[in-house]
Amino acid sequence: MKRLVGLEAGLTHFENNRTVVADSILSDGNGLFKDQLNPSDFASRVIEIVKKEGDAGVRRISASLDKDELEFFEVTQEQLDSAVDQLDANSRSAFENAADRVSKFQSRGLPKSWTDGTGKFGEKVTPLRSVAAYVPGGTAPLASTVIMTVVPAKVAGVDEVIVATPAPGRSLPHPAVLAAARIAGADRVFKIGGAQAIAALAYGTESIPSVDLICGPGNAWVTAAKKLVYGDVGIDGLYGPTETLVIADESADPRFTAADLIAQAEHDVVAMPILIALSDEVADATERAVVEQLENLPRRDTARSAFENRGVIVVVSDEDEAAEVANAAAPEHLCILTTNPEELGEKIRSAGGLFIGEWSAEVMADYVAGPSHVMPTAGTARFSSALSVRDFVRVTPVLNFDSETFIKLSSDAELLAKLEGLHGHAAASEHRRRHLIGE
Repeated sequence: MKRLVGLEAGLTHFENNRTVVADSILSDGNGLFKDQLNPSDFASRVIEIVKKEGDAGVRRISASLDKDELEFFEVTQEQLDSAVDQLDANSRSAFENAADRVSKFQSRGLPKSWTDGTGKFGEKVTPLRSVAAYVPGGTAPLASTVIMTVVPAKVAGVDEVIVATPAPGRSLPHPAVLAAARIAGADRVFKIGGAQAIAALAYGTESIPSVDLICGPGNAWVTAAKKLVYGDVGIDGLYGPTETLVIADESADPRFTAADLIAQAEHDVVAMPILIALSDEVADATERAVVEQLENLPRRDTARSAFENRGVIVVVSDEDEAAEVANAAAPEHLCILTTNPEELGEKIRSAGGLFIGEWSAEVMADYVAGPSHVMPTAGTARFSSALSVRDFVRVTPVLNFDSETFIKLSSDAELLAKLEGLHGHAAASEHRRRHLIGE
């Protein structure tokens, strides 16, 4: 891991290392295109193919990218039921417990329609009509992501929740993913992935419906496609590689600190494990623990590469500096393993999720705690939040004035309109006011 010393070094590092889509990656899509393209240009061409060719375009792209000859797109309800039946009792109980806890957590955050008590003004909360949850199909079957995306949408009252997940080289997506979709309450599941899935869900094809919003994480190609279709369809955010930042002092057990960093590093070679250490001794102990734990990790090569490629240790002198560096990083996950974690937590303003104390392990939120584990990455926690039930509703202001309220406010509205030079606006009030007062 790269080691930096001092506040300024830490701040400079994170100010210079924010990226969502790595446009240095190039691909021709296994011969789909004649030239090498970055994710944005690649996704743009894929989108145009899907818009023009529909189902045939999705099949052609999938055949080239994944060597997957898609005879069908949609997983049947019988296949979803079968996936649940294949679960052992403990696994099924774990899925159901996770879905229940996420549902209860999200229910607490569901916005409610309101009025001022007189019914003259307020807000109307309406769920979206349709949502697609994208679930990556990479090196790990992310069944938990199904729970974390579908359940909040169902709690919001979305009419139709669709799961899209690829299954390259398989007749169906991983059984655990399908079982999670059924338990979470997904209405339909499609065996499609990549930028072509985002395009199909944004614009629709003969077999795949368009939706109002696409949510969920994905690789650089998926993220680029989400960015390009935004405006024609809603999106939840643009996600880069996962990242965890741990603040630790001498009270922290280095085994816990190392384990929290490794838990995210094993996702991807470009995951970002970050340690803010309150002393060199803490940094040294954590590094030793990381080396020891990696020896027995099945995905040790992936995790080790993440530590080598993007791992960072910032050694600071006190908790104020630790908080300042953490806020500059604005990480997806921020874990506080210090003597007084609640006090330090009050100083954090930019984090996707905040995990206070040694027993609030971030892995709990990944699976069973209640919040969605889909959280902002690459510094976007400075202005965005974790996926939640609030992403799946629209909040519409409502006015229901009577004539008395109108008269009380009309003169000020007319004055402000004329100050802006918008006399048509003013007239829309004046005609009503003069009618009411008999002029």
